[in-house]
Amino acid sequence: MSPHRRTTGLLPRTPPPQPVTAPAWLWWLPVALTALACAVDLPTPGGLSGDGLLILSSMTAACVHPLRRTVLLAVLNTAVGLLFLFARHLASDGTHAVVDFFALLVLIWATVPLCRLRLLLDRRLRDTWQAAEYAQRAVLPPVRAWFGRTWIAVRYEAASHAAAVGGDLYAAEQTPHGVRLLIGDVRGKGPDAIPAVAALVGCFREAAHHTSSLPLLARHLDAAVARHIRETALVRGADATPGEQFITAAVVELPPGGGEVRLLSRGHCPAFLASEEGVHRWEPADPGLPLGLGDLDPGPWGHESRPFATGDLLLLCTDGLLEARDAHGVFYSPEPGLRESWRAGPPTVVERQARLVHRHAGGVLADDLALIALTVSETGPPAA
Repeated sequence: MSPHRRTTGLLPRTPPPQPVTAPAWLWWLPVALTALACAVDLPTPGGLSGDGLLILSSMTAACVHPLRRTVLLAVLNTAVGLLFLFARHLASDGTHAVVDFFALLVLIWATVPLCRLRLLLDRRLRDTWQAAEYAQRAVLPPVRAWFGRTWIAVRYEAASHAAAVGGDLYAAEQTPHGVRLLIGDVRGKGPDAIPAVAALVGCFREAAHHTSSLPLLARHLDAAVARHIRETALVRGADATPGEQFITAAVVELPPGGGEVRLLSRGHCPAFLASEEGVHRWEPADPGLPLGLGDLDPGPWGHESRPFATGDLLLLCTDGLLEARDAHGVFYSPEPGLRESWRAGPPTVVERQARLVHRHAGGVLADDLALIALTVSETGPPAA
């Protein structure tokens, strides 16, 4: 795993599956249960039976031990069962004791295939998770931390436990027209939004290099989203009703000459610009309609520019940040945390914002979260 993962790409809600790492006492519990069975059974002729504890011992081993140890516990419990049979059960119960012993054997050794099944399912789960992560990273590949002197950090968390990618998206490209970035939010969330994410990100990564202006780039993105919506509706046999599907997005450009930052918003939430003059919420005067609804907005489409000196910082986000609420229904505000951390650089900013919004929302986010922080450094990337 890349050491920059937490600030340059996906951060799934669930960590990759790992082999069972039981606490030390649980590893010794099967042996302790076998010893307890001996302590209960042998001193009480005709009284208490330790057979149930032997079965519980083997079942516990099947849940936490590898296959070899499970087999060894089954052998041990079989031997102890024989000890119980010949030490007292056979003399007191006769035929019933033999029947009980064979039932004990069946239950003890049934735990061995159960252990093999558990290990097989664990292995398949890890393989499936890894394959899903590779596929999801093909949709949203990690973002380089440095584009020349432009320093970028990304934080992404999907609300769905089933996927690392949800309905939010991001992308960054270094083009002849400067560094261009995209952040967006598909209507809906979870795995169902992934095809739309793939369609938009794929279009951006190609069109960003071949379009001369942000309005023209946004038109390309809008056409790609509209085409995806139509094709999806045809495949599903449904009507592509206008307004049913769309993607809010913002496209940002840092021109090669520097000194300014350009933003074109299509129905997306505001950005935040931090400088020595303070932290300002950047709400475009004309946010426009979301991507996919371009036919309802013939234009002209325009972008806005703001001064962006070396060391200033721009924070882009999705509504997973701004619409997070606390127990009293109060929305999260990123400005206080941004004022305290923007000088520390993009990785610190996105980490701090994620930590603060989780604290504000009580640790549970109801929507996907995407954050992009960027600044222009005086020196560029540190020497390796």
